[in-house]
Order: sequence, then C-alpha cells, then structure tokens
Amino acid sequence: MPKLEAAIPVLPADDMATALAFYTKKLGFSEKFRDNDKAPKYVGIERDGVMLHLVEVTPEKTAKLVAIQTMCRFLVEDVEALYKEFSKHQGVIHPNGKLAAKPWGTREFAVLDPAGVCLTFFVVNG
Repeated sequence: MPKLEAAIPVLPADDMATALAFYTKKLGFSEKFRDNDKAPKYVGIERDGVMLHLVEVTPEKTAKLVAIQTMCRFLVEDVEALYKEFSKHQGVIHPNGKLAAKPWGTREFAVLDPAGVCLTFFVVNG
C-alpha cells in the first residue's frame, strides 16, 4: 500500500525579502533553494528536517487576503523551549497566541508571519 512520507506547505509571502528575514533570523529556518538569485519569487526553507516553501503573491492586497486565511501547524518536541526561543524576538508571538493548554489536548502557541500566515507550534498533552 502506498504511504505518505511528508508534506511541504507552500505559504504566501507579500514580500519575499521580508519573509526570508523573518523565517531565517527569527524562526531559525535556513534557505535551501530559490528560483532566482536576484529577486526570488519561490524559496525553499528548512528547520530540523521540516520543509516549507514560500511563494511571493502579488498584488500585496491579494497576498494579505490569502495569508490571513492560511494556517500551518507544527508538532514539536519541546514547545516550552521553542516558545522561549521565539519570544526573544519582538512581535513574533501572536498577541492572542501565548503558550497555553488547549481543550483539544495540546499545549501550543501561535506566530504570525509578516504576511499574516498563522503558524501554530504544539505538543500533545500526555
């Protein structure tokens, strides 16, 4: 029987340079490839074996509309340590996304990227 092995979310960016700086400098991802050296519109990034692709969407109004409707959840090993790491950067943690236990059985926090994509990092309570 065929088996799924991974998923790579493709997240919208309204400004690729800003998005790359956010993901690499504040969230600890590293760039793996880009479609163009001078003005990339599509970039692959990775942290701890987890891949994301960023695609620049234009115009900015369209990018924002797509971004605020986009969410991505990450199962992590140590949510408290990651929360502490990300909290070192001003404005990274979503104002309504502080680290908390949720009624659906997770402990999680949320981040908003520069375009407005909501990224949630969680552990399953056990």
